Amino acid sequence: MRSVEISASSLEEARKAAAFQLGAPEEEIEIEVLEKPRKVFGIITSGEYRIRATYAEGVAQPVAPEAEPSAPEAGPQLAEAEVILEPVGRPQPPPPVTEQPDDPKQAVAERARQLTEDIVRMIGIDIPVTINSVGEEEVEIVLDGGDKNLGLLIGQGGDTLDALQLIVAIGANKGIEDGCRVVLDTSGGYRERHREHLCRRAREAAEEAQRTGRDVVLTDLKSYERRIVHMALADEPNVRTYSEGEGRYRRLVISPVSSEPLDW
Repeated sequence: MRSVEISASSLEEARKAAAFQLGAPEEEIEIEVLEKPRKVFGIITSGEYRIRATYAEGVAQPVAPEAEPSAPEAGPQLAEAEVILEPVGRPQPPPPVTEQPDDPKQAVAERARQLTEDIVRMIGIDIPVTINSVGEEEVEIVLDGGDKNLGLLIGQGGDTLDALQLIVAIGANKGIEDGCRVVLDTSGGYRERHREHLCRRAREAAEEAQRTGRDVVLTDLKSYERRIVHMALADEPNVRTYSEGEGRYRRLVISPVSSEPLDW
């Protein structure tokens, strides 16, 4: 029986990619979870899901195409998550949506703000949570607090903030057909500072690759961080970038293509 192995940031993405490669509807495939993301204090932080997908028993298998496109690299999409916390006040789940709101983006923003506020209070942090912007494709929620509180919510390498963002995005979009991406940031602009740090790291790695004539490998990057590096070096003619490996072992390679010195 034909099967495929897929890695993605969520089970939903992995299932969709597997169904696409197998050429079957999602409801006609069965999946086996081979690997799950890492967790810190019960919250999903980093890594990806890896699954093996096969046709469900009794389902006719279509003829495999001559060439199958590879599944796109997973970005910071909605994913499944679970939280195990000692609550000081259990947040209420978002109400089910029976009718689509007049402004679904604003509805997602309001629910994201409330969910974020409930969760941070549940873990003992009482800080202002506001809606910073509502766009066509994403809404931004900002947490405003002191360095100690924000440092705790950001976590090492942004792991805790990413996990919180993931959970809030799932809840805020639940039941809304025309939802959007949810971005959580801090009043100090952590997301932009982190993006600038990654761009500097990308340029330094590209310069090293060009100077030494050898590949430079960047590890321990999340999927959205790899995308930032790819984009930062997309117009640099002296190097090329690509990702290799699966799941938590996926890494980004910066490879020199010219001996010309870099001019930043």
